[in-house]
Amino acid sequence: MIKMNYGNAKHRETLKEAYVKIFPDRTLRQTRWVALRRQLVGVDGRFKNLLPIKFNKLLVADFETLADIYDLYVSLKVKKLHGMLHEDARALFSYGEKIARWGHDWDALQPVIAAFFMNEDNGLEIHTCLYCDMAYVNPFTLQTGKKAQFDLDHVLQKAKCPIVALSLFNFVPSCQMCNGSRVKGQRELYPDARIRKKLSPTNEKYDFEEKVTIEVINKKGECSTIGFEKRMDDYEIKFNTYLDPDYDEEINAFYLKERYDYHKCEALRLLDLKERYTDARIMELARMILQSPKTKVTAHGVRYMTQLKQDIFATGFKHEFHRCFGKLHDDIMK
Repeated sequence: MIKMNYGNAKHRETLKEAYVKIFPDRTLRQTRWVALRRQLVGVDGRFKNLLPIKFNKLLVADFETLADIYDLYVSLKVKKLHGMLHEDARALFSYGEKIARWGHDWDALQPVIAAFFMNEDNGLEIHTCLYCDMAYVNPFTLQTGKKAQFDLDHVLQKAKCPIVALSLFNFVPSCQMCNGSRVKGQRELYPDARIRKKLSPTNEKYDFEEKVTIEVINKKGECSTIGFEKRMDDYEIKFNTYLDPDYDEEINAFYLKERYDYHKCEALRLLDLKERYTDARIMELARMILQSPKTKVTAHGVRYMTQLKQDIFATGFKHEFHRCFGKLHDDIMK
């Protein structure tokens, strides 16, 4: 739902450089990667063009490249048909467990990667779950001094293709509901390769914001009237995807309609406010407070009217403090 913000092109490159540096044994990993890559090319020559020679390049490869690598690896059934090779990949790209191989202990890198995402100096601007925008995923410090972290979901499953397990653009900060067994868990969300590549918040082309609109519809087909909250059972949330039906896959995969329907009071409250506080009424309020005659609307009056509108609808507050349901709020206000 929310596109991952890596900043402009310059910041993106700075971020990639910083990410590579968190791997203390990258020189050793490079040596093992050359051997592993050679084996993979031996399995299928298409890996030669897909897999970078440099280990560091794989760590910061764009999501579409990672998706192509993943699809080829899985389609070749490397895990099933080349078990030893798959285990070598698991060791070299170990994320959540320490694995001993080639006379070396390959540390679990999950804590280091999580710390990178939580480091405010990296400017990743992570506030709410990227999949649903319903839960806050901000880190906080425990009494022990240790920071509690949000979930980092692998868009492309590391169990099926370990060589994308440590790549920066394969991680999505998410809430425990979206990443938990009740929603995503270990299942592959999108069996179709094209959809899988397109619908990741880490893909530069991802555009849920512009392609999907969250709306409130009357289930009885009646016209809207004041008192939306009082008639809550008459309304439901709809995700309008007429601009790009592919996003229906994401909405269904994360049960967004069902989950948002529970919180439709957020949208209905805004609709009631919009009915009560039209632009004309807000202008009246501004004139009364400023004791300005009806025939005269000063520049200061217009600014005050804008401020009143923001105060009533909490629009500025919603964005400045990164509150949940940001897109719902924006779409209803439109």
